[in-house]
Amino acid sequence: MSIKTPEELLEFMTSNIEYGYLTKDGKTYKPGDEDFSKYWLDNEILEDYDDVLKYKVGTCWDQTEFERKWFLENGYEIKTYYEQVVLDYVNPYPSHSFLAFKKDNKWYWFEHSDESNRGIHEFNTLDELLDYQTNKHKEFLINAYDIKDEELDKFALFELDKPKKHISVKEYVMHATKNKIK
Repeated sequence: MSIKTPEELLEFMTSNIEYGYLTKDGKTYKPGDEDFSKYWLDNEILEDYDDVLKYKVGTCWDQTEFERKWFLENGYEIKTYYEQVVLDYVNPYPSHSFLAFKKDNKWYWFEHSDESNRGIHEFNTLDELLDYQTNKHKEFLINAYDIKDEELDKFALFELDKPKKHISVKEYVMHATKNKIK
């Protein structure tokens, strides 16, 4: 791939990668597919860079791993994050993962999978980026899910290190929730 800049990467992803997931048996599902929700929890596997290129689909989890490889191979300082409402009962709220990169002493939120926030967003500090992005996700939960205040108070952000490829949803969540930062 001859992509040289984050802007080119975002353009490539927008033209070539759709939101969706890959299952253990090699099938892909996109949100408009009849069985999209049916197979997700028990059959989705975490894709790596090559899977995303091959199947041209990925959830935010998969796309963050795709982005991780590109940014690291191109010499950027990065951080990856996972956010969710942490409940001790069945969680009806979507989680999200995302990548931040540093360039010229500024931090950038690189977002492809969340179409409503798609882009490269500039911040003076990493803390400013994290506050802005987590507030965006909280606003989404309030507007789309009418989340209760006591549940929103259980929102958490985790720093995400590289997971193993092809792990299950449950394994990914266990991995992603190891390093809580707020």
